[in-house]
Amino acid sequence: MSALEIIVIGVALAMDAFALTVANCTTYEKNLNRKKEWSMPCAFAAFQFLMPLSGFFLGGLISGFLQSFAKFLSAGIFFILAIKIVFDIIEENRNSEKAEQRDKKTQSFTLGVLFIQAVATSIDAFAVGITFAAATLPFSVFIAAGIIGAITFAIVALAIFIGKSLGKLLGKYAVWCGAAILFALAVKNLIEGIV
Repeated sequence: MSALEIIVIGVALAMDAFALTVANCTTYEKNLNRKKEWSMPCAFAAFQFLMPLSGFFLGGLISGFLQSFAKFLSAGIFFILAIKIVFDIIEENRNSEKAEQRDKKTQSFTLGVLFIQAVATSIDAFAVGITFAAATLPFSVFIAAGIIGAITFAIVALAIFIGKSLGKLLGKYAVWCGAAILFALAVKNLIEGIV
């Protein structure tokens, strides 16, 4: 696995956090202050850093077993993650019609809400960490996880500014972009595994 692939993975993993941040900025607009806004990139980046490490060390226990089919495993995980994003978008579109029928109430953006969001968006990063255990990294797994966390921080910080002006529309495009990147990585790894 190359450094460029890790950067691309970092961008793809950050797309869910990007979309959530844009949605948070529109949903909780009246409830967000500067401290709450900047808690989003910090929380998302921290979990995107910690979860690949967790996956790596768990995957490290079985890495010898994984070596024989690492490319196929990576392709499968990336493909499943891409499909999961597509199904999440379809489900969100179905639920949005029901949500529009309900009265809108002022919702509170709390640390509990942010924690749940950070965990949910970093589950994919855990799976990526498992593939790191079976792959040959160009540098330490801590640096790879740090790159993913730093990219997430930068993209989510950008989402705060974009979310205030562009709203939910851009967030949906970001999720589709993340799915496309993961699907491309799945195809690439599958081809490398076959060749």
